[in-house]
Amino acid sequence: MMSDSKRLELRESYIQGWDDMDLERLLATTAPNFFFDDPVQPKAVDHTALVSHMQRWNARTRALGGNNEWQLTHRLRDDAGSILTDWEWWQVIGTETQGAVPILTIDDRVLLERITYFDRSQ
Repeated sequence: MMSDSKRLELRESYIQGWDDMDLERLLATTAPNFFFDDPVQPKAVDHTALVSHMQRWNARTRALGGNNEWQLTHRLRDDAGSILTDWEWWQVIGTETQGAVPILTIDDRVLLERITYFDRSQ
């Protein structure tokens, strides 16, 4: 069984992959059955489509005036039953783009990320 700190290291490496736009790191940290659920996409993004999704995400944040710099706040972390669950509020720095996200990490890889968006104008 993997320790809590190893799941945390894996999860942090996953986030670093996004921060650095490091496609190899991102793929190395995600499970073969990983999915990224983004309501902007017509369907959940699986492990094989993650690279193209990352590139679309980067282009989208840049079009909004950001440059792939994140602020993560209001983190709630629970590591129980061999699953590390992180809930965070996120914002792309320099934009109004923000929302909440849970990320689940199991013993050997990140299993899922499900992003939501917050829009005060609605």
